Amino acid sequence: MYAIAAGLLLLLAVHPFIIYPVSLRFFRRRPVSHLSHDGTGRPALAICMSAYNEARSIRRRLERLIEAADAYGNATIHVYADGPQDGTIEILREFADRVDLVVSHGRNGKTYGMNLLVQRSSSELLMFTDANVMHDIDVIAPLVAPFVDASVGCTSARLVYDNADDSPAAATGAAYWRAEEAIKAIESETVGLIGVDGAMFVLRRELHRPPPPHLIDDLYLSLVVLAQGKRLISVPDALVHERSATEAEEELVRKRRIACQAINVHRALWPQLKRLPWPALYGYASHRMLKWVTPFLLAGAGLCALPVAVALVGAVPVLLLAVAGAVALTVGNRLRIGIAQKIVAALLSLVGVAQGVIDSVWGGKTYAVWQPAESVRD
Repeated sequence: MYAIAAGLLLLLAVHPFIIYPVSLRFFRRRPVSHLSHDGTGRPALAICMSAYNEARSIRRRLERLIEAADAYGNATIHVYADGPQDGTIEILREFADRVDLVVSHGRNGKTYGMNLLVQRSSSELLMFTDANVMHDIDVIAPLVAPFVDASVGCTSARLVYDNADDSPAAATGAAYWRAEEAIKAIESETVGLIGVDGAMFVLRRELHRPPPPHLIDDLYLSLVVLAQGKRLISVPDALVHERSATEAEEELVRKRRIACQAINVHRALWPQLKRLPWPALYGYASHRMLKWVTPFLLAGAGLCALPVAVALVGAVPVLLLAVAGAVALTVGNRLRIGIAQKIVAALLSLVGVAQGVIDSVWGGKTYAVWQPAESVRD
């Protein structure tokens, strides 16, 4: 019984990463129509971005965003400054002739600011993007092109982490995200993308529903679009680039926040999401819910496997093996041995996810306001 339970829990733990993407290959492919990229007939677009302490990169970020808006043609830029204290506001004001700037001298959170920017715009399409990403000048047109298909409600750029060589933690984060984007690519062609990240995405204004300020806007907005019966798709030609956290401790904090925010959104939207068509509901349960309980499934599998191992080889060998493994990982991490550091980084990420779920379900936390990882902003 313990062996069977361990096996079932392990299968559930790996389902979002292995079984789910394989199973998607049995679903029917759903092609999408596209607008011409020649610049004619492009719908009006409002680009919305929130910034906190971004003085190190905000000038370069805005210059590129303005270039992208000019290349697209029919676009306006709206920026919310969420109480930054490092000179970000002064840099933003240099672009007053091109940017609709809203400055808050206190912190209200990203979602509050994005809701405000949407109210100040009137375009047919809304684009949301993060302040710490970079992209090519022609990134917008491919994101808008699929909206000629009436079934499409939201499009998402593909996120690439550029600093995998900076540290084992960065390499682990980049490897995880490559796998995530590969799953999204298959998902997009079949059951439809199940939620987006905030790096860069576009949705129809008519589908926008203002998220409560304590909930993260990217996941909330995209799942609301899904709940209204529209497709979410990933656009392979639209790439945005970002840095992964280089310190494992930073990634733990980041994963804790993201997991808490994701569970909070799930709890708010579940009455709507549970009525999704079964392919989308299968995708949501597989890609979203099971992923966030992976640490608990792995812990359960380990606990169930423990009496099996003891029965097979005895308690003392099992205890010695556990102690030896812990010592080897600790020493290897201290000596900066790559494989040990990557394992530790992965374990800390799992711990962060578990803490985030607990924060949401039992701690009542929201992370409406947070401190970004410093290494991500370098």
